Amino acid sequence: MNFFKTLLATILGFFISLGVFFILFLIAISVMMSSVGASKGEEITVDDNTVLELDFQEPLTDFSEQVYFEDFNYTSESFNGLNSVLQAIEIAKTDPHIKGISLKSTGNLSGIAFAQELRRALEDFKTSGKFVLAYNDEISQLDYYLQSVADKVYISQLGNVNLRGLSSEIFFYKDLQEKTGLRMEVIRHGKYKSAVEPFLENKMSDNNRLQTTELLNAMWDVLVTDIAKSRNLSVEKLNEIATNVDGRTAELAQQNGLIDGVLFRDEFEKILCEKVGKKEIDDVNFIGIEDYAESVLKGSVSKEKDKIAVIYANGEIMQGEGNQGIVGHETIIAALRKAVKDKEIKAIVLRINSPGGDALASELMHREIALARKQKKVYVSMGNYAASGGYYIACNAERIFAEAGSITGSIGVFGALPNASV
Repeated sequence: MNFFKTLLATILGFFISLGVFFILFLIAISVMMSSVGASKGEEITVDDNTVLELDFQEPLTDFSEQVYFEDFNYTSESFNGLNSVLQAIEIAKTDPHIKGISLKSTGNLSGIAFAQELRRALEDFKTSGKFVLAYNDEISQLDYYLQSVADKVYISQLGNVNLRGLSSEIFFYKDLQEKTGLRMEVIRHGKYKSAVEPFLENKMSDNNRLQTTELLNAMWDVLVTDIAKSRNLSVEKLNEIATNVDGRTAELAQQNGLIDGVLFRDEFEKILCEKVGKKEIDDVNFIGIEDYAESVLKGSVSKEKDKIAVIYANGEIMQGEGNQGIVGHETIIAALRKAVKDKEIKAIVLRINSPGGDALASELMHREIALARKQKKVYVSMGNYAASGGYYIACNAERIFAEAGSITGSIGVFGALPNASV
Protein backbone atom coordinates (compact mmCIF):
# COMPACT_ATOMS: atom_id res chain seq x y z
CA MET A 1 0.00 0.00 0.00
CA ASN A 2 2.82 2.38 0.91
CA PHE A 3 4.52 1.46 -2.36
CA PHE A 4 1.52 2.63 -4.41
CA LYS A 5 1.25 5.82 -2.34
CA THR A 6 4.92 6.56 -2.94
CA LEU A 7 4.57 5.77 -6.65
CA LEU A 8 1.52 8.00 -6.96
CA ALA A 9 3.26 10.82 -5.11
CA THR A 10 6.32 10.46 -7.33
CA ILE A 11 4.24 10.59 -10.51
CA LEU A 12 2.26 13.55 -9.22
CA GLY A 13 5.46 15.35 -8.20
CA PHE A 14 6.94 14.71 -11.63
CA PHE A 15 4.00 16.28 -13.46
CA ILE A 16 3.87 19.22 -11.03
CA SER A 17 7.60 19.84 -11.57
CA LEU A 18 7.11 19.53 -15.30
CA GLY A 19 4.33 22.10 -15.18
CA VAL A 20 6.42 24.50 -13.08
CA PHE A 21 9.38 24.20 -15.43
CA PHE A 22 7.07 24.81 -18.41
CA ILE A 23 5.65 27.96 -16.81
CA LEU A 24 9.16 29.18 -15.99
CA PHE A 25 10.18 28.46 -19.58
CA LEU A 26 7.28 30.53 -20.91
CA ILE A 27 8.15 33.37 -18.55
CA ALA A 28 11.79 33.28 -19.64
CA ILE A 29 10.83 33.32 -23.32
CA SER A 30 8.39 36.16 -22.71
CA VAL A 31 11.03 38.22 -20.89
CA MET A 32 13.56 37.52 -23.64
CA MET A 33 11.08 38.53 -26.34
CA SER A 34 10.20 41.67 -24.41
CA SER A 35 13.85 42.66 -24.04
CA VAL A 36 14.57 41.95 -27.68
CA GLY A 37 11.42 43.80 -28.68
CA ALA A 38 12.46 46.75 -26.54
CA SER A 39 15.88 46.89 -28.13
CA LYS A 40 14.40 46.51 -31.59
CA GLY A 41 11.70 48.98 -30.72
CA GLU A 42 14.20 51.68 -29.80
CA GLU A 43 13.70 54.55 -32.18
CA ILE A 44 16.52 55.00 -34.66
CA THR A 45 17.14 58.68 -35.23
CA VAL A 46 18.85 60.17 -38.26
CA ASP A 47 20.81 63.26 -37.23
CA ASP A 48 22.06 66.09 -39.39
CA ASN A 49 25.26 65.60 -41.37
CA THR A 50 24.74 61.86 -41.71
CA VAL A 51 26.54 59.59 -44.17
CA LEU A 52 24.61 56.51 -45.26
CA GLU A 53 26.82 53.40 -45.36
CA LEU A 54 26.13 50.54 -47.77
CA ASP A 55 28.02 47.83 -45.92
CA PHE A 56 26.16 44.54 -46.25
CA GLN A 57 27.37 42.39 -43.36
CA GLU A 58 25.01 39.56 -44.33
CA PRO A 59 24.11 38.23 -47.79
CA LEU A 60 21.52 40.48 -49.41
CA THR A 61 18.14 38.79 -49.72
CA ASP A 62 15.39 39.53 -52.21
CA PHE A 63 12.95 40.80 -49.60
CA SER A 64 12.87 41.76 -45.93
CA GLU A 65 11.26 38.99 -43.94
CA GLN A 66 8.68 39.63 -41.24
CA VAL A 67 7.92 36.94 -38.65
CA TYR A 68 5.04 37.26 -36.17
CA PHE A 69 4.98 35.24 -32.91
CA GLU A 70 1.28 35.21 -32.13
CA ASP A 71 1.64 33.67 -28.65
CA PHE A 72 3.91 36.49 -27.50
CA ASN A 73 2.47 39.31 -29.63
CA TYR A 74 5.96 39.93 -31.00
CA THR A 75 7.01 40.80 -34.54
CA SER A 76 10.54 40.26 -35.80
CA GLU A 77 11.35 42.17 -38.98
CA SER A 78 14.57 42.36 -40.95
CA PHE A 79 15.56 45.18 -43.29
CA ASN A 80 18.38 43.59 -45.28
CA GLY A 81 16.14 42.77 -48.24
CA LEU A 82 16.74 44.33 -51.64
CA ASN A 83 13.22 45.76 -51.60
CA SER A 84 13.88 47.66 -48.36
CA VAL A 85 17.32 48.84 -49.42
CA LEU A 86 16.06 50.25 -52.72
CA GLN A 87 13.22 52.10 -50.99
CA ALA A 88 15.64 53.48 -48.39
CA ILE A 89 18.03 54.81 -51.05
CA GLU A 90 15.12 56.49 -52.81
CA ILE A 91 14.06 58.18 -49.57
CA ALA A 92 17.65 59.18 -48.76
CA LYS A 93 17.82 61.04 -52.05
CA THR A 94 15.54 63.77 -50.66
CA ASP A 95 16.29 63.33 -46.94
CA PRO A 96 17.98 66.58 -45.78
CA HIS A 97 19.79 64.68 -43.00
CA ILE A 98 21.60 62.41 -45.49
CA LYS A 99 24.58 64.17 -47.08
CA GLY A 100 25.86 61.25 -49.13
CA ILE A 101 26.60 57.54 -49.36
CA SER A 102 29.75 55.58 -48.53
CA LEU A 103 30.19 52.17 -50.21
CA LYS A 104 32.14 49.26 -48.76
CA SER A 105 33.08 45.88 -50.22
CA THR A 106 31.77 42.86 -48.30
CA GLY A 107 31.11 40.25 -50.97
CA ASN A 108 27.46 39.89 -49.96
CA LEU A 109 25.61 41.29 -52.99
CA SER A 110 24.28 37.79 -53.83
CA GLY A 111 24.07 38.20 -57.61
CA ILE A 112 24.49 40.36 -60.70
CA ALA A 113 20.80 41.25 -61.05
CA PHE A 114 20.72 42.54 -57.45
CA ALA A 115 23.84 44.60 -58.14
CA GLN A 116 22.22 46.03 -61.29
CA GLU A 117 19.19 47.23 -59.35
CA LEU A 118 21.38 48.77 -56.65
CA ARG A 119 23.52 50.44 -59.31
CA ARG A 120 20.46 52.01 -60.89
CA ALA A 121 19.27 53.25 -57.49
CA LEU A 122 22.66 54.86 -56.80
CA GLU A 123 22.71 56.52 -60.21
CA ASP A 124 19.32 58.02 -59.43
CA PHE A 125 20.53 59.07 -55.96
CA LYS A 126 23.42 60.98 -57.54
CA THR A 127 21.02 63.18 -59.50
CA SER A 128 20.22 64.88 -56.17
CA GLY A 129 23.74 66.35 -56.13
CA LYS A 130 24.70 64.32 -53.07
CA PHE A 131 27.98 62.41 -53.12
CA VAL A 132 28.62 58.68 -53.49
CA LEU A 133 32.11 57.57 -52.49
CA ALA A 134 33.73 54.15 -52.14
CA TYR A 135 36.66 53.14 -49.95
CA ASN A 136 37.93 49.61 -49.39
CA ASP A 137 40.98 47.61 -48.43
CA GLU A 138 40.25 45.39 -51.43
CA ILE A 139 37.32 45.04 -53.81
CA SER A 140 35.78 41.85 -55.09
CA GLN A 141 34.67 41.73 -58.72
CA LEU A 142 30.92 42.03 -58.14
CA ASP A 143 31.40 44.71 -55.50
CA TYR A 144 33.56 46.66 -57.93
CA TYR A 145 30.78 46.44 -60.51
CA LEU A 146 28.49 48.19 -58.02
CA GLN A 147 31.09 50.65 -56.69
CA SER A 148 32.26 51.77 -60.11
CA VAL A 149 29.13 53.92 -60.18
CA ALA A 150 30.53 56.07 -57.34
CA ASP A 151 31.87 59.59 -57.88
CA LYS A 152 35.26 58.40 -56.65
CA VAL A 153 36.63 54.96 -55.79
CA TYR A 154 39.56 54.66 -53.37
CA ILE A 155 41.46 51.71 -51.92
CA SER A 156 44.14 51.36 -49.25
CA GLN A 157 47.88 51.11 -49.90
CA LEU A 158 47.95 47.30 -50.01
CA GLY A 159 44.55 46.90 -51.61
CA ASN A 160 43.54 45.47 -54.96
CA VAL A 161 40.65 45.32 -57.42
CA ASN A 162 39.88 41.70 -58.20
CA LEU A 163 38.81 42.14 -61.83
CA ARG A 164 39.68 38.80 -63.46
CA GLY A 165 36.75 37.68 -65.59
CA LEU A 166 34.31 34.81 -65.04
CA SER A 167 34.84 31.06 -64.96
CA SER A 168 32.98 27.86 -64.16
CA GLU A 169 34.18 24.55 -62.70
CA ILE A 170 32.39 21.20 -62.70
CA PHE A 171 33.33 18.04 -60.78
CA PHE A 172 32.57 14.68 -62.38
CA TYR A 173 31.79 11.51 -60.44
CA LYS A 174 31.43 8.76 -63.03
CA ASP A 175 34.75 7.05 -62.19
CA LEU A 176 34.08 7.43 -58.47
CA GLN A 177 30.76 5.63 -58.89
CA GLU A 178 32.40 2.74 -60.74
CA LYS A 179 35.10 2.37 -58.10
CA THR A 180 32.78 2.53 -55.08
CA GLY A 181 29.83 0.62 -56.51
CA LEU A 182 27.46 3.40 -55.45
CA ARG A 183 25.97 5.10 -58.47
CA MET A 184 23.14 7.43 -59.36
CA GLU A 185 20.39 6.17 -61.63
CA VAL A 186 19.51 9.17 -63.76
CA ILE A 187 16.57 9.95 -66.03
CA ARG A 188 16.51 13.27 -67.82
CA HIS A 189 14.90 15.08 -70.71
CA GLY A 190 16.40 18.16 -72.35
CA LYS A 191 19.83 18.27 -73.97
CA TYR A 192 20.83 21.37 -72.00
CA LYS A 193 19.61 20.00 -68.65
CA SER A 194 23.11 19.42 -67.33
CA ALA A 195 22.71 19.32 -63.54
CA VAL A 196 23.05 15.51 -63.50
CA GLU A 197 25.75 15.32 -66.18
CA PRO A 198 28.57 14.79 -63.62
CA PHE A 199 27.04 11.39 -62.79
CA LEU A 200 26.92 10.33 -66.45
CA GLU A 201 30.14 11.65 -68.01
CA ASN A 202 33.81 12.28 -67.29
CA LYS A 203 33.88 15.56 -69.19
CA MET A 204 31.54 18.35 -70.27
CA SER A 205 29.24 17.57 -73.16
CA ASP A 206 29.29 19.88 -76.16
CA ASN A 207 25.82 21.16 -75.26
CA ASN A 208 26.80 21.97 -71.69
CA ARG A 209 30.04 23.63 -72.78
CA LEU A 210 28.09 25.76 -75.26
CA GLN A 211 25.49 26.95 -72.76
CA THR A 212 28.07 27.59 -70.02
CA THR A 213 30.23 29.62 -72.39
CA GLU A 214 27.24 31.64 -73.60
CA LEU A 215 26.16 32.30 -70.02
CA LEU A 216 29.59 33.46 -68.85
CA ASN A 217 30.06 35.70 -71.90
CA ALA A 218 26.61 37.26 -71.42
CA MET A 219 27.20 37.96 -67.71
CA TRP A 220 30.67 39.36 -68.38
CA ASP A 221 29.28 41.68 -71.05
CA VAL A 222 26.85 43.07 -68.49
CA LEU A 223 29.68 43.80 -66.05
CA VAL A 224 32.20 45.38 -68.42
CA THR A 225 29.61 47.42 -70.34
CA ASP A 226 28.37 49.21 -67.22
CA ILE A 227 31.84 49.56 -65.67
CA ALA A 228 33.20 51.01 -68.91
CA LYS A 229 30.47 53.64 -68.95
CA SER A 230 30.97 54.65 -65.32
CA ARG A 231 34.78 54.68 -65.41
CA ASN A 232 35.10 56.21 -68.89
CA LEU A 233 37.06 53.21 -70.13
CA SER A 234 36.58 51.09 -73.22
CA VAL A 235 35.32 47.53 -73.02
CA GLU A 236 38.52 46.46 -74.80
CA LYS A 237 40.62 48.14 -72.11
CA LEU A 238 38.68 46.40 -69.34
CA ASN A 239 39.12 43.04 -71.04
CA GLU A 240 42.84 43.72 -71.26
CA ILE A 241 42.95 44.64 -67.55
CA ALA A 242 41.12 41.43 -66.62
CA THR A 243 43.37 39.29 -68.83
CA ASN A 244 46.56 40.77 -67.33
CA VAL A 245 45.09 41.07 -63.79
CA ASP A 246 46.06 44.74 -63.84
CA GLY A 247 44.11 45.51 -60.69
CA ARG A 248 46.20 43.15 -58.52
CA THR A 249 47.93 46.05 -56.74
CA ALA A 250 46.67 49.47 -55.70
CA GLU A 251 49.20 51.21 -57.96
CA LEU A 252 48.24 49.17 -61.02
CA ALA A 253 44.54 49.70 -60.33
CA GLN A 254 45.07 53.47 -60.26
CA GLN A 255 47.33 53.49 -63.33
CA ASN A 256 44.70 51.62 -65.32
CA GLY A 257 41.83 53.89 -64.28
CA LEU A 258 39.98 51.40 -62.08
CA ILE A 259 40.24 53.66 -59.02
CA ASP A 260 40.76 57.36 -58.33
CA GLY A 261 43.29 57.22 -55.54
CA VAL A 262 45.31 55.20 -53.04
CA LEU A 263 44.61 56.45 -49.53
CA PHE A 264 45.02 55.57 -45.90
CA ARG A 265 41.74 55.43 -44.02
CA ASP A 266 42.37 58.71 -42.20
CA GLU A 267 42.91 60.43 -45.56
CA PHE A 268 39.57 59.13 -46.81
CA GLU A 269 37.94 60.30 -43.59
CA LYS A 270 39.25 63.82 -44.28
CA ILE A 271 37.50 63.73 -47.66
CA LEU A 272 34.25 62.74 -45.94
CA CYS A 273 34.67 65.58 -43.45
CA GLU A 274 35.08 68.06 -46.30
CA LYS A 275 31.97 66.70 -48.03
CA VAL A 276 29.89 66.99 -44.88
CA GLY A 277 31.39 70.27 -43.73
CA LYS A 278 32.97 69.04 -40.51
CA LYS A 279 36.54 69.28 -39.19
CA GLU A 280 36.69 65.97 -37.32
CA ILE A 281 35.44 62.53 -38.33
CA ASP A 282 33.88 62.17 -34.86
CA ASP A 283 31.51 64.97 -35.80
CA VAL A 284 30.26 63.04 -38.85
CA ASN A 285 27.27 60.78 -38.21
CA PHE A 286 27.15 57.38 -39.89
CA ILE A 287 24.17 55.06 -40.27
CA GLY A 288 24.06 51.62 -41.88
CA ILE A 289 21.61 51.01 -44.68
CA GLU A 290 19.64 48.43 -42.66
CA ASP A 291 19.22 50.78 -39.69
CA TYR A 292 18.25 53.61 -42.02
CA ALA A 293 15.73 51.38 -43.81
CA GLU A 294 14.23 50.45 -40.45
CA SER A 295 13.99 54.09 -39.38
CA VAL A 296 12.18 55.23 -42.54
CA LEU A 297 10.17 52.13 -43.40
CA LYS A 298 9.13 50.42 -40.18
CA GLY A 299 5.40 50.59 -39.66
CA SER A 300 4.77 52.33 -42.96
CA VAL A 301 1.50 51.27 -44.57
CA SER A 302 0.20 52.46 -47.90
CA LYS A 303 -3.04 54.43 -47.65
CA GLU A 304 -3.78 54.18 -51.33
CA LYS A 305 -6.92 52.28 -52.25
CA ASP A 306 -5.54 51.01 -55.54
CA LYS A 307 -2.63 48.67 -54.81
CA ILE A 308 -0.35 46.18 -56.52
CA ALA A 309 0.35 42.97 -54.65
CA VAL A 310 3.98 41.77 -54.71
CA ILE A 311 4.36 38.05 -54.02
CA TYR A 312 7.90 36.74 -53.48
CA ALA A 313 8.90 33.29 -54.76
CA ASN A 314 12.40 33.11 -53.32
CA GLY A 315 14.40 29.88 -53.11
CA GLU A 316 14.06 26.27 -54.19
CA ILE A 317 10.59 25.14 -55.26
CA MET A 318 9.13 22.47 -52.99
CA GLN A 319 5.74 21.05 -52.11
CA GLY A 320 3.97 22.38 -49.00
CA GLU A 321 4.44 25.67 -47.20
CA GLY A 322 7.38 27.96 -47.89
CA ASN A 323 9.63 30.40 -46.06
CA GLN A 324 12.47 32.83 -46.82
CA GLY A 325 14.53 30.22 -48.67
CA ILE A 326 11.82 27.86 -49.97
CA VAL A 327 9.07 28.45 -52.52
CA GLY A 328 6.24 26.32 -51.14
CA HIS A 329 3.37 25.88 -53.56
CA GLU A 330 0.75 26.12 -50.79
CA THR A 331 2.08 29.47 -49.63
CA ILE A 332 2.23 30.95 -53.14
CA ILE A 333 -1.23 29.65 -54.08
CA ALA A 334 -2.74 31.07 -50.88
CA ALA A 335 -1.10 34.45 -51.56
CA LEU A 336 -2.39 34.51 -55.14
CA ARG A 337 -5.93 33.69 -54.05
CA LYS A 338 -5.84 36.32 -51.31
CA ALA A 339 -4.66 38.97 -53.79
CA VAL A 340 -7.37 38.00 -56.28
CA LYS A 341 -10.11 38.36 -53.65
CA ASP A 342 -8.85 41.71 -52.35
CA LYS A 343 -10.79 44.43 -54.18
CA GLU A 344 -8.07 47.03 -53.49
CA ILE A 345 -5.51 44.91 -55.36
CA LYS A 346 -5.58 45.89 -59.02
CA ALA A 347 -2.68 43.76 -60.28
CA ILE A 348 -0.22 41.15 -59.05
CA VAL A 349 3.57 41.05 -59.41
CA LEU A 350 5.20 37.69 -58.81
CA ARG A 351 8.85 38.27 -57.95
CA ILE A 352 10.81 35.09 -58.77
CA ASN A 353 14.30 34.41 -57.50
CA SER A 354 14.50 30.63 -57.83
CA PRO A 355 16.66 27.95 -59.51
CA GLY A 356 13.60 25.70 -59.82
CA GLY A 357 12.81 22.49 -58.01
CA ASP A 358 9.83 20.17 -57.62
CA ALA A 359 7.90 19.59 -60.87
CA LEU A 360 4.48 19.01 -59.27
CA ALA A 361 4.73 22.13 -57.10
CA SER A 362 5.72 24.13 -60.19
CA GLU A 363 2.75 22.75 -62.13
CA LEU A 364 0.29 23.63 -59.36
CA MET A 365 1.57 27.21 -59.17
CA HIS A 366 1.55 27.44 -62.97
CA ARG A 367 -2.13 26.48 -62.90
CA GLU A 368 -2.98 28.95 -60.13
CA ILE A 369 -1.42 31.81 -62.08
CA ALA A 370 -3.67 30.93 -65.02
CA LEU A 371 -6.71 31.09 -62.72
CA ALA A 372 -5.60 34.40 -61.21
CA ARG A 373 -5.15 35.94 -64.67
CA LYS A 374 -8.83 35.42 -65.41
CA GLN A 375 -9.58 38.13 -62.85
CA LYS A 376 -6.45 40.29 -62.57
CA LYS A 377 -3.26 41.06 -64.44
CA VAL A 378 -0.29 38.97 -63.28
CA TYR A 379 3.26 40.08 -64.10
CA VAL A 380 6.60 38.47 -63.28
CA SER A 381 9.79 40.22 -62.17
CA MET A 382 12.90 38.02 -62.27
CA GLY A 383 15.68 38.42 -59.71
CA ASN A 384 19.13 36.87 -59.94
CA TYR A 385 17.63 33.75 -61.51
CA ALA A 386 14.34 32.22 -62.53
CA ALA A 387 15.40 28.93 -64.03
CA SER A 388 13.79 25.53 -64.67
CA GLY A 389 10.62 25.43 -62.55
CA GLY A 390 11.14 29.12 -61.78
CA TYR A 391 10.87 29.91 -65.48
CA TYR A 392 7.96 27.50 -65.90
CA ILE A 393 5.77 29.35 -63.41
CA ALA A 394 6.93 32.69 -64.85
CA CYS A 395 5.87 31.87 -68.41
CA ASN A 396 2.19 31.77 -67.45
CA ALA A 397 2.18 35.46 -66.49
CA GLU A 398 0.89 38.33 -68.62
CA ARG A 399 4.41 39.70 -69.13
CA ILE A 400 7.90 38.88 -67.82
CA PHE A 401 10.49 41.50 -66.83
CA ALA A 402 14.13 40.69 -66.10
CA GLU A 403 17.50 42.34 -65.64
CA ALA A 404 20.21 41.75 -68.22
CA GLY A 405 22.01 39.88 -65.44
CA SER A 406 19.07 37.60 -64.60
CA ILE A 407 19.70 33.93 -65.34
CA THR A 408 16.79 32.00 -66.81
CA GLY A 409 16.12 28.97 -69.00
CA SER A 410 17.34 25.50 -67.98
CA ILE A 411 14.43 23.89 -69.81
CA GLY A 412 14.00 20.19 -69.05
CA VAL A 413 13.53 17.75 -66.20
CA PHE A 414 15.57 15.09 -64.46
CA GLY A 415 15.30 12.51 -61.72
CA ALA A 416 18.10 10.75 -59.83
CA LEU A 417 18.11 7.89 -57.32
CA PRO A 418 21.12 6.33 -55.56
CA ASN A 419 21.75 2.65 -56.35
CA ALA A 420 24.07 0.59 -54.11
CA SER A 421 23.07 -2.83 -55.45
CA VAL A 422 26.13 -3.24 -57.65
